[in-house]
Amino acid sequence: MATASCATCVWEAVNNRKVDATMSNVAWGAEIGVNESSVRRHQAHKPVVETDEVMPFSNDQNAKGDITKTLRADRIIPLSEWLDGMREDGQDPDDYTHSFGHSLWGQKPKNGELVTLYANRFSASKKNKKELAESVDYGVAAESVLQSVRSFTYVPTPVAFNPETAVIMPADLQVGKSDLHGSSKETVEQALHSFHEFAAFVKEFRPQEICMVDAGDPIENVFNTSAQLGTNDLDLPHQIEIASNVFLEGIKLFAPLAPKLRFAAVSSNHGAFRLGPKAPGGDAHADFGIVIANMLRNALKLNDAAFNHVTVQTPDPYMESLYFQTSGSDIGVVHGHQAGGPDKLGTWWQGQTHGNLPVSKARILLAGHWHSLRVYQSGDGRWVIVGPSSDRGSTWFTNLKGEAAQSGMLSFTTSDNAWSNLRIL
Repeated sequence: MATASCATCVWEAVNNRKVDATMSNVAWGAEIGVNESSVRRHQAHKPVVETDEVMPFSNDQNAKGDITKTLRADRIIPLSEWLDGMREDGQDPDDYTHSFGHSLWGQKPKNGELVTLYANRFSASKKNKKELAESVDYGVAAESVLQSVRSFTYVPTPVAFNPETAVIMPADLQVGKSDLHGSSKETVEQALHSFHEFAAFVKEFRPQEICMVDAGDPIENVFNTSAQLGTNDLDLPHQIEIASNVFLEGIKLFAPLAPKLRFAAVSSNHGAFRLGPKAPGGDAHADFGIVIANMLRNALKLNDAAFNHVTVQTPDPYMESLYFQTSGSDIGVVHGHQAGGPDKLGTWWQGQTHGNLPVSKARILLAGHWHSLRVYQSGDGRWVIVGPSSDRGSTWFTNLKGEAAQSGMLSFTTSDNAWSNLRIL
């Protein structure tokens, strides 16, 4: 089988003519602009198959998810058609690296003239976590972010959806923090890996709504503790930029997968605007997590056709917690630093209920801050769910207690105040 590196093969394809016995190899060389030996080698390597059969389409996928496809046709198949085929098979081309090519193939049907076909080849290799993370521009300019929103297209699927909601909690990313298991780059890799794992689940589960809950601490900040200026790997502006870009990637990934998408964010201790260590600089909404949510809300308005099914929710003025209802479930969200420990959130919740504050109507309370999974009941059978962290570890806690929790994002499904499919991604 000849490859496109053969000048004579290329000439045949471009000029739609065949190098045959009508002229000598010397004459063909003069016609094409190559020497006689090149024509002779071409005649030797070009196969001729006397058959009426057409090369069958092959579509193989190995255990790692890598894809190989081959198809003989009377033309060169462009990359766009291969990628369209992946989408029809339910695969996202952005999750893969691609390569494609072709070889010329001479076919002589029985009792017919020699024709030239193209043996088209396509391969797609599953990206790893590092490659997925590198798809996010760490230093992307504001205009590039806006353009990525403007150019996004939402194509709703006609398939029926389940009457349930899928929830993912990107809590405590603390972008800018450098610790035991890496720094900001590794945090972004972990977060994007969790998003893609959740998207794969959602494509199968098909919920009627997706809730992406930022339970706080999206950035490390610089004045939450006195050590941060010495241990961080990013300054404050870049922490905000990268955290907002990571959340935007999640929104773009989830937006086509459900009729409704909610992004909810609450105030937090690492997110708070401070004038110095332990020195708050404003009220509960002087918070960089709230600012990021407001930035995303305004950016999504630039492409209402694609994102008009997306809701961005933050707490009411002066409030640190919020409430929403989805698929018959009453959900409350708070960061969690308001309580003296993860197991004391139930007591804090009781006080909020007595004061008729936002989470008083909730039956499931979601929180972050404590960097480890907790699930328990409180009061009259309500649920407290504390999510894990996506950051790179907390050495001070490990040194103090000798313990470390599994990193990742919590995901679950819910309807009618019940939950299921609880996983750390």
